Amino acid sequence: MDVQGKRIIPLTPAKTWEALNSTRMLQASIPGCESVTQSGDRSFEVVQVLKIAGHETRFTSTLTLEDVDPPHSYVLRFSGNGGQGGFGVGHALIALQSIDDTTQMNYQAEIEVGGTLAQMSRSVAEIAVKGLIEDFFSRFERAVRGEIGELAPHGMERVWFMMPPWAWAVSTLVIVFILYWGLHGTW
Repeated sequence: MDVQGKRIIPLTPAKTWEALNSTRMLQASIPGCESVTQSGDRSFEVVQVLKIAGHETRFTSTLTLEDVDPPHSYVLRFSGNGGQGGFGVGHALIALQSIDDTTQMNYQAEIEVGGTLAQMSRSVAEIAVKGLIEDFFSRFERAVRGEIGELAPHGMERVWFMMPPWAWAVSTLVIVFILYWGLHGTW
């Protein structure tokens, strides 16, 4: 199965490259991911739980980077095994292109599946794979913006981070009013 596409990432190519090679970012972005461990200079071990054909299946995968040209491109080789749930192997060319202050990420992948995955019709398998890819990029984009998981700022810090300057002013006035009224009981 061949899959290709492109996404705009709100980071420079260097920062996008860094995020794509961060175990924390990968764990936050990979659907159903339980763990990502860097197993070598250019390889990762991934454990994820996916619902395939109505059954939850734990997949153990190896990701290996080849033909690495930081921060422009690499080939990602992957091999995943989910026991009875099936397996997937393949490779993807990932290329990063600078566009203003953002990065266009182009990808082209060839994927082979077997086991339960292969028993699904080709169109159902393609929809499942494309759904996982879409979910990865959606989660990745939210992660680089600091909107999900432990990567997001916590508590009030997150609220202040999101607020425009005029909202800060209004909030400050409301807090001053509440404090004054609480301390003095009247105006």
